[in-house]
Amino acid sequence: METVDHITHRVTSGFGCGLAIGSCFATFQGLPILPTTISMASSFALASTACFIPERIFYHSSFYVMPKQQIPDETSLDREQLRLYASHGLGGICGGSISGFLYKRKPFSGVLLFTPLMIGVAFCERKLQNYKANRIRELQLEQDQRK
Repeated sequence: METVDHITHRVTSGFGCGLAIGSCFATFQGLPILPTTISMASSFALASTACFIPERIFYHSSFYVMPKQQIPDETSLDREQLRLYASHGLGGICGGSISGFLYKRKPFSGVLLFTPLMIGVAFCERKLQNYKANRIRELQLEQDQRK
């Protein structure tokens, strides 16, 4: 269920960005606002679905290739970070090729567009995970000091 929530949050964010960008685009180009906005929002949702479903598939299948590290080693590259960036990169390649083929009949142009975007999303997710872990740690320390 966590995977479905993860994909749903990303697709909903893509849809929301499509709504905002579509309405701005329609306003500045003098196009009908509602059809342009809905068209762009659905395109954003389709593209984000095409990228994030393969990303989750690659992420969960990577546990078979590279099991979780039992004892964290300070000198080795963090496996979770590597898993996150690799799955997002591969999701960008797969989703970009699907979107590029559907929209322009050029899969490689979609790969060139979506792969860096997906790696940027992985970077943002990593930063949010670190922020969340640090904030939880701070709250636990505050709670321990009160006792």
